[in-house]
Amino acid sequence: MYTLILLTRAESDLLRLSAPIQTRILNKLQQLRLICDDYPHKALKGEHRGKFSLKVAKDYRILYTIDRRNREIVVHRVGHRSRIY
Repeated sequence: MYTLILLTRAESDLLRLSAPIQTRILNKLQQLRLICDDYPHKALKGEHRGKFSLKVAKDYRILYTIDRRNREIVVHRVGHRSRIY
């Protein structure tokens, strides 16, 4: 199991969202913690190279990195896809 770390920017992004979306995002992150090694991560390119994207609902995304040595998932941004990329 991985430890979840939300950066300050991700926390503030999350607090701006509605309660139902916050719940869905937190549930998705909990699932990712449990199956991180087996999950097919979507790597990003360009400005966000080195990060991964996790789709929540239809229009929301979580941008994160994985530190496999320390078994940590670091969440950088959370929000609507039109504002994240």
